[in-house]
Amino acid sequence: MIGRDEILRRGFVDVKVFVSGLRQSHRLTIERERMAQGLVPFLVCKHYIPTPELLRLSEELQLPVKCRDVRVFPRGKMAGDFAEKVSPLLATAEADTVEAELEE
Repeated sequence: MIGRDEILRRGFVDVKVFVSGLRQSHRLTIERERMAQGLVPFLVCKHYIPTPELLRLSEELQLPVKCRDVRVFPRGKMAGDFAEKVSPLLATAEADTVEAELEE
């Protein structure tokens, strides 16, 4: 099977999954999502894939997988294990604040 670094370099991977008893071919593309830990690369699918298949893919490829609103990580890992450093110019740590005073 193709390695994690090769998938990240190419930006996609083709996989075979079982959906409703049928074996299907899907192309998962890499999309980086900004999270508190930094930019986390997710393999994203266009079409529905059941959660057990997402778990299997995540374990085999050792990358997080996202399908619609479901995010799956390999066993024992979390977002911080995959985070890429964000440039300090791109990261904004301060929230916009508004000060107000009451006049009597």
